Amino acid sequence: MKMSTPEIITLDESADGVSCDGGMGALGHPTVYYSFDGKEKLICGYCDREFVKSST
Repeated sequence: MKMSTPEIITLDESADGVSCDGGMGALGHPTVYYSFDGKEKLICGYCDREFVKSST
């Protein structure tokens, strides 16, 4: 089974949080919400998408 590389999404450095639904409509996953809480990167527990704050 081929494993795919998780998508990396860059957000504005002022972002406080993010929501993720897998991005595939009905084939995605339930919407979940994450807070950065001082972190620079978040990883979705369902689809492994990475959300990274921009450094510029």
